[in-house]
Amino acid sequence: MSGTVITDLRRRGAVDPGRLLAGPLRGVGLQRLDPGRRTEVAADGVEHALYVTAGSGLAELPEGAVPPNQSNQSDHQDQPERAEAGLPLVEGTAIVLPLGSRTVLTAGTVGLEYFHAVLAVPPSSEEGDPR
Repeated sequence: MSGTVITDLRRRGAVDPGRLLAGPLRGVGLQRLDPGRRTEVAADGVEHALYVTAGSGLAELPEGAVPPNQSNQSDHQDQPERAEAGLPLVEGTAIVLPLGSRTVLTAGTVGLEYFHAVLAVPPSSEEGDPR
């Protein structure tokens, strides 16, 4: 198995896969937020994929955004409260942040642990496309 590398992310934290992989993966690792702590994840020049492995928390939506399941339900009175509250994060929840998006993660009462992958965005050949 020459070239094979096994890394314990629970002990090491984040790693740079660019040493071994030629694809768009630029960073992987387990991240932890202590109870009540917040962190912003912004997809500026990269995209992010997050997968909650333990704990709970909240992902706040960017200002003015509407949750995907509510985009056609503008007549519901509880929509503004739900959009302001964000999306609940529990074990098994996945979030993908495409280029140009952002979210603020807030850990719940027991904290939040998530797997975080950062992916490079190749330049676009189409004029006007931000990629």
